[in-house]
This record gives sequence, structure tokens and C-alpha cells, in this order.
Amino acid sequence: MKTKTISIYNIHELDERAQEKAHSDYLNNSFEYFWIDESIESVKAFCDLFSVRLTGWELSTYGRSGFSTDATQESFRGIKPKYIKNEWPTGYALDDILVNAFHNNLGPQGNIKGAFFAALDAGLSNIVRDMEYQESFEYFLEMAEANEWEYLEDGSSAWRCAA
Repeated sequence: MKTKTISIYNIHELDERAQEKAHSDYLNNSFEYFWIDESIESVKAFCDLFSVRLTGWELSTYGRSGFSTDATQESFRGIKPKYIKNEWPTGYALDDILVNAFHNNLGPQGNIKGAFFAALDAGLSNIVRDMEYQESFEYFLEMAEANEWEYLEDGSSAWRCAA
């Protein structure tokens, strides 16, 4: 039997090149947008206020992102903006962004449909910005430190080496 000893480092003990490798590995192997479920539930709840169903979504920081709904012109007939209250149906912060964007985009004519889609665009922009931040080097450093992730000298994950 052989015994080998390896040196283990925290993220701040690595040189810049090793930190970049660790970040790249994180993005390629273990990145997951942590608030995806809450974000989608918030968008669904907003759509429910109009009896509209969210039918699909594409979320990416590198390409096209968007929401699909079953909204038609009929979906917005009879809706009174004052009944779309600034409440948080799911309790997630995106609720506030969606409802405020709706009210801020109504305009003097009260274009319900236009305000609805402007609110979805505002929600989508918020989600993508949050995803971009979660992919950032700054965020990665915070996560690596807070979770006490360990690395080999070249920036490879120490737990993958041990597996």
C-alpha cells in the first residue's frame, strides 16, 4: 500500500491562475442558478393575476432568454389595474419587481396588455442579471470562502481528487 500526502488550499491561498481555473471548473461542472424555482413560481403567480398561464421559459446569460404565455387580447379585457395590488403572492422579491413594473408601465391610457408584457420583461431582466452575478468571479470567491471549498494547488477541487 502507498500513502500519498497532498496539500489542500482555500480559494484565497491559490494564485490568480489557480483561482481562475477553480472558477472555470465551477461554471462548467457545478454552476446552478440558485433561485430558479422561486423566480419561476413568482412569474407564474404574476401571470395568475391575469388568468394567464406561463407555458415556457428560456433563461441564459449567453444567449436568448424569454418567457412564453398563453396570453391573448381577451386575457386582459375587464382587468382593472387597481385590483393588481402590490402584494407578494409568493413572498419572493421578484413579486415586487413584477407588480411595480406593471404599474409603472400602464401609462395614461392604461394599456394592461403592454404593462403585463413590460413587467415580464422587467422580471426576465432581473433574473438574467442575478444569474450573471452568480456566474461572476466575485460571487464565486464569496461562495468558495463561505462554504470552505478546498482546492489543490492548480485550482482543481480537492473533493474531486478524494473521490
